[in-house]
Amino acid sequence: MNQISIESLDEGDELGSAETPECCDALMDEYPGGFQCGRCDSYITYDGSRTVTCVQIG
Repeated sequence: MNQISIESLDEGDELGSAETPECCDALMDEYPGGFQCGRCDSYITYDGSRTVTCVQIG
């Protein structure tokens, strides 16, 4: 599993199948279509090909 910082992601970036974003010094929780930080309101959404569609840092 590869970790990638939420700050380094932009809309249009592609996430590899083994990439999990990190926020607040912890891995983000994955849900269908995205990731959510368990410690703040940050989230990432992606489409069916794992292309990032939204990055919200909260």
